[in-house]
Amino acid sequence: MEIKFASIAFLLMLMSASFSADCAYFFYGIGCPHCAQAETVITALEMSGVEIHEFEVYRNSTNAMVLNAFFDAYNVSDSSRGVPVLFYQDGFMIGDKPIIQRAPYVLSANGTMACPSLNQTDGEIAISSSASPVSKISGIELILFVGGAAIVDSINPCAIAVLLILLSSLMMAGDPKRALKAGLAFILSIYIAYFLFGLGLFSAVQIAGVSSVIYDAIGFVAIAIGILNIKDYFWYGGAGFVMEIPRSWRPTLKYLLNSVTSAPGAFLIGFVVCLFELPCTGGPYFFTLGLLANQMSVNEIIPILAFYNLLFVLPLLLVVVVMGYGWTSVNQLEKLKEKHIRNFHLLAGIIMFVLGLALVMHWF
Repeated sequence: MEIKFASIAFLLMLMSASFSADCAYFFYGIGCPHCAQAETVITALEMSGVEIHEFEVYRNSTNAMVLNAFFDAYNVSDSSRGVPVLFYQDGFMIGDKPIIQRAPYVLSANGTMACPSLNQTDGEIAISSSASPVSKISGIELILFVGGAAIVDSINPCAIAVLLILLSSLMMAGDPKRALKAGLAFILSIYIAYFLFGLGLFSAVQIAGVSSVIYDAIGFVAIAIGILNIKDYFWYGGAGFVMEIPRSWRPTLKYLLNSVTSAPGAFLIGFVVCLFELPCTGGPYFFTLGLLANQMSVNEIIPILAFYNLLFVLPLLLVVVVMGYGWTSVNQLEKLKEKHIRNFHLLAGIIMFVLGLALVMHWF
């Protein structure tokens, strides 16, 4: 019986070896939402027995070169190149929708298709707009873009003006130490609120699957923000608006800040103040989030958002420190801000314009 059982097992092994599964190459990028959608089907096909080799292209330059070689071999136009993409012997699929809808019917664990070849020049084609661009911004470029946007946010007069209103109210009570503690509590709440808002918006963009659309537009948005800030240097308040907190909101904001009498109150009011500041300070932040949403995953963006918001609050910390040590007064800081407010807009405008122009040129 043992010999018979062994013979049957050996025969079954030979029979299984005589069958070969279809083979395919799957190219994807970490942080690409369309790739994540397609990955569910790829995983299911692999579990069923289909031979799929996966290649990550955002962080692996060698894999990216291999992908471009396949694009060339399959005569894929530059406008259609993107990930996720699935190459097989008889063709290719670009975008999550074609892969999800067609791959389970094209590939089989009992199939006989060999792995795709660079000698292939034709075959079945399935292309969708639901694909992210292969060309990504390098690490150094990313630091420059994120750091530049954070600097623009940090020199924005809106946040400094709000802090000065709060400190002015607290200093009138005649307790510098309490004003210092309240100022630090206020800055901490601003940091937390902006960090959580950025994380939430980033997640929403990726879940909605619009990161590629936003990525394609943010360069032009940055240029527009830059032009409007430069406008405020040459024509402050011209065209009926300025790139600051809307004037109609300021009395309400001032009333809320003047009602603060302690550090816990300052901490709580910071979350409310963020809603007033976003129209003024949100431009560079939205630019950064739009840039990163098509580059990274939620886990990867956490340290970057932490770094961005640290740069954002640094000038606020500087204001509180110089006030706390008595090196200057609220009135002196207010006069300094008003004196240079147009220069702040000019510098912010130039940086945002350059960042936007650099990103647009990067696409081409």
